[in-house]
Amino acid sequence: MLLAALLPLCCACAQNQKPAPDTPLVELLLADPTASPAPLPTNTPIPDALTAADGQYTIAWISDTQHYSRQNNGVFECMTRFLADNAERMNLAYIVHTGDLVHNRDVPAQWTVADRAMLTIDSLPNGVAAGNHDVGTKPEDCDYSYFCALFGEARYRDRPWYGGSYENNRGHYDLIDAGNTQFVFVYLGYQVTDGGMDWAREVFSAYPDRVGVLCVHDYFYHDCSLTEQGQRLYDNVVKKSGNLYLVLCGHRYNGACIPTELDDDGDGISDRTVLQMINNYQAVGDPEAETRTGGDGYMRFLQVDEDAGLIRYTSYSPYTDDYVYFDEPAHQLEKYAFDPGGEQGQVPIPWPY
Repeated sequence: MLLAALLPLCCACAQNQKPAPDTPLVELLLADPTASPAPLPTNTPIPDALTAADGQYTIAWISDTQHYSRQNNGVFECMTRFLADNAERMNLAYIVHTGDLVHNRDVPAQWTVADRAMLTIDSLPNGVAAGNHDVGTKPEDCDYSYFCALFGEARYRDRPWYGGSYENNRGHYDLIDAGNTQFVFVYLGYQVTDGGMDWAREVFSAYPDRVGVLCVHDYFYHDCSLTEQGQRLYDNVVKKSGNLYLVLCGHRYNGACIPTELDDDGDGISDRTVLQMINNYQAVGDPEAETRTGGDGYMRFLQVDEDAGLIRYTSYSPYTDDYVYFDEPAHQLEKYAFDPGGEQGQVPIPWPY
């Protein structure tokens, strides 16, 4: 059953001002931002799943925004504007982007769209991993220069949450305090290297009292089995970092939370639960429909409730004002449909807090 809708949305304009097919991206980008859109109907939030009560905080999670940057940039800005405008009521502690900011790394207009959308949340704690579309899918074609020009160390190094960089943000880490928990968020971009994994382990080891979160682009296949890069990360970083409790990835099409138990000291008893999560809506919608947006603005929210000992997660789109995309029977007929049970639920907090 769908959760109820949110308070009126500042970014409803994205739904009512779709670009004409021949409108250049940059022209649309520079359109008058003060134009008044037709308002959406006002809904009553009963209950409001995203408003944080006392003792709760939220981690927001965006992924695979490539098609918004390519042809539907209003959706991307709608998402980040929603986060900026609703940060206080969600007690928004941090924002994760797990890659594919753009679809074509060598098209400057797409980076302009991504840059402008992310500028909306630049004052909020956030981090970005590079995806394959940002840097190249094949090892011999890997080029981080486009990504680093706008999302390299220079963009973040003066931010109070920014911890440090590996090869100009091919990897980086952020230090976040939320509730009674101190986090270290570690990012590794696409085409993971041995050096990058060594660096990630060193960062987790340097902050043993912080809860580790690994943010990567490529980790799971559609069926939540490990990809080749995912297996390397699992073997060399997840298993070897005793304070790592959460893995976030995109790239493939799914929304799920897969826990794994790890025996760190080899005594045959589980010492640690790691929650492995995937979040990517880029394939939703009819591929032949002119109105397909490449994800409809859905993103994941992790609401941490330390009093209850729970992480409540849900997917919501401020673009369509809707929770949980695949609960509609018609949506289950889509090529890359996945279980709506993976879009919302709750799990025990796996780390000490």
